[in-house]
Amino acid sequence: MGKNPQYLTTGEFARLCGVSKHTLFHYDELGVFSPAVKAENGYRYYSMAQIDVFFVISTLKELDIPLREIKAYLDRRSPEELVRLLQGEARLLDEKIRRLRRMKELIRRKAELTESALASGPEGPCVRPFPEKYLVRTQVPPLTSERSAALSLAEHVRFCDEHEIVSPYATGSMIGLSEVERGDFTRYSHFYTQLDAPPRGLPVYVRQAGSYLTARHCGGYDSAHETYRDLLRYAREQGLPLTGSFFEDVLLDELSVSGYENYVLQISIRLDETEGAER
Repeated sequence: MGKNPQYLTTGEFARLCGVSKHTLFHYDELGVFSPAVKAENGYRYYSMAQIDVFFVISTLKELDIPLREIKAYLDRRSPEELVRLLQGEARLLDEKIRRLRRMKELIRRKAELTESALASGPEGPCVRPFPEKYLVRTQVPPLTSERSAALSLAEHVRFCDEHEIVSPYATGSMIGLSEVERGDFTRYSHFYTQLDAPPRGLPVYVRQAGSYLTARHCGGYDSAHETYRDLLRYAREQGLPLTGSFFEDVLLDELSVSGYENYVLQISIRLDETEGAER
């Protein structure tokens, strides 16, 4: 057919709609959106009326609706079907907005915690106040190898994922005072994920507010025993009563440094107060 002023070529239609010709060919192949006319010479022509239909498809695609669902809607479209479709998408968007807001807060807090760790620098044994924190814990079986440690940590991560626990804090660990005094620095009792507020419907361990003996360790896990010994020595020299478990928090981890040996840890234990309890 000759060029009809009521029709647009594929290139003209693509430019008008702000897409590539490949997109139009792809939509045609899927049966989602086809040209009004396919001439015998292979040329494709689109009508002016199809512009509105294409913008409907573009709008639905912006809502992340798969093309197959868009096609199914177009095949049976009606005012009632549009209401149903848009109401369903509105619910999905509400949930997506909630997730994005939660992710934004997570990113903000992670940046804040990392900046705080960088600003503080090295810190030897000292006593300072800690706020109350909530720990989602999983027990750690006896660790016999790096593999067993990795499997136990993966189990903790899986538990948190199942219960939709999202935290800016890296996974921490607990080890009893008696284990440290015996020099058994790998006998961890729990892995934990720290939270600023308690989650709903899930028991947590409360790390009570109070005075803690604490120190920062630069050098990763392999040399952490040196800082544990420094803390015990400092407690003896200062006559500080220690109670409960040591908490090993990771301040800088793989997200900000390369390799375990560059991790920065904060090791702390409460002074002369009752240890947290399960709620």
